[in-house]
Amino acid sequence: MAVKLDEVFKILSRGVIVSINSQKYLEIAKYLMIDENFEELKNLVKKLGFRLNGENGYFYLSKNEDMNEAERNSFLNNHKNILIAIAILKQLFPFIDRGEILKQTDFIVNYKQKNDALLEQKFEYIFKSKDLKDVVEKFFDLLEKSYILEKKDSDSKDEYLVLSSIEYYTKIVQSVA
Repeated sequence: MAVKLDEVFKILSRGVIVSINSQKYLEIAKYLMIDENFEELKNLVKKLGFRLNGENGYFYLSKNEDMNEAERNSFLNNHKNILIAIAILKQLFPFIDRGEILKQTDFIVNYKQKNDALLEQKFEYIFKSKDLKDVVEKFFDLLEKSYILEKKDSDSKDEYLVLSSIEYYTKIVQSVA
């Protein structure tokens, strides 16, 4: 399948962070890995007031100028659940990195072993539930919808691939902490 510039723009303009190790967006990432394609899209979106960012195996669009304080606050408010989720993930799996497989079953085991009331509060804050099975499913769904995790196989409910974009959110969590 030949990827076209307009397809790449449509995906990135939806706020998708495209990771090179994503099965779903592999063709888009490969397209952007070609310097000429990256530069062409970079120049195009610059005219529209955006910046094409590509680092450490992931790509995304951002505004051309830095965010002002109100925009930063809005961003943090709109992304607080995913940022808290990343903090939880890094608390349970401090060395988890892109390309690794994360299993829901291992996540539950680590969570139960921690037996941490603050973790429980974070989950309840994000998902308004104390039911562990429900919370973990919602947690993994949130990470999948935010393009941080991707099901290893479409029929697997347990194994998820950690995408390169985890670094994007990890940097934000570390800068806020």
